[in-house]
Amino acid sequence: MVRKAVGGLLALGFLLVPLAVWAQSASESACQPACQPACAPEVTCVQKTVLTRQWVTEMRKVRCVEYVPQQREYTTYRVNWVKETQVIEKTFTEWKLEPRVKEIKCVGYRPVWKSEPYEYTVYVPKIVKEPGTRKVCKWVQVEEPRKICVDEGHWEERPCEPVRGICRHCHRRVIVDPPSDGACCPPKPVCVCKVWVPNPVVKEITVKVWKPQIVEEPCEITKCVWEPQKRQGIRKWCEWERYEYTKKVCYYECVPHTVTKPVCVTTWKKVCEPVVKKCTVLVPQVVEKEVPVKVCKLVPTVVNVPVRPCHVHHRLLARRAVACCDP
Repeated sequence: MVRKAVGGLLALGFLLVPLAVWAQSASESACQPACQPACAPEVTCVQKTVLTRQWVTEMRKVRCVEYVPQQREYTTYRVNWVKETQVIEKTFTEWKLEPRVKEIKCVGYRPVWKSEPYEYTVYVPKIVKEPGTRKVCKWVQVEEPRKICVDEGHWEERPCEPVRGICRHCHRRVIVDPPSDGACCPPKPVCVCKVWVPNPVVKEITVKVWKPQIVEEPCEITKCVWEPQKRQGIRKWCEWERYEYTKKVCYYECVPHTVTKPVCVTTWKKVCEPVVKKCTVLVPQVVEKEVPVKVCKLVPTVVNVPVRPCHVHHRLLARRAVACCDP
């Protein structure tokens, strides 16, 4: 019931909100601070009470289901296996190994040696000397023309001026005697040195050279020759001859025997026993709780609404309403 009432109030609020918004917009557009005297008599404002929507948090009692744990006892059955042992006589078959002897025929093979004469060829080595030639390297003296460079220079005496009293060629110290005629300037020291003047000349000469030369000369060659010889021999071979013989063989045979023996037999018997167990069960209970709920309420609000003449449309009236209608 509470939910239905809240739903009805919400639906009514949604229907009245557009009317309140339209009334507020019309009153704001009609009641501007600027005034025009020509249009003022046509607009009349009326106060009306309009319901507006407002959300409020309220504490309400709600019935809900809670699960409460409870200890309970229940009876179940447990299966136990009880061991029972009995001694019974049982007849069964046993297999025993017993020795046996029997004669069997066997086939065997024995070697038989046979021989026969035959002729075979053998190669015997033999040393033979034969005349032949061999190549020998000998050194032979040969005259060959060669070109050489000869220095046919000569010695010349040339004067040179020493530096600081030492000759630049022979590295001797030169002593200058004072002038005898009483001249002011002493003469420059001069040293006469022998200098070799080279004169290279290319000449052709004949030189004796030793060169290797391959020469063939006769010699005696010793070589080994294999000569075939025929010889007589005896060849032996072995042939396997088949024969039959009888022998005694010992073997074991499994023979069945019927035996009666006491045997312990164990059986398991199923026994059901009642067992009481405890368990925790969740039991549902209906509980009332106070829960905060958001509620939309309709609050009455006073607004100014312009009244239009019968022949004027409300939108045109809102455009013309310029005068302030607030008291």
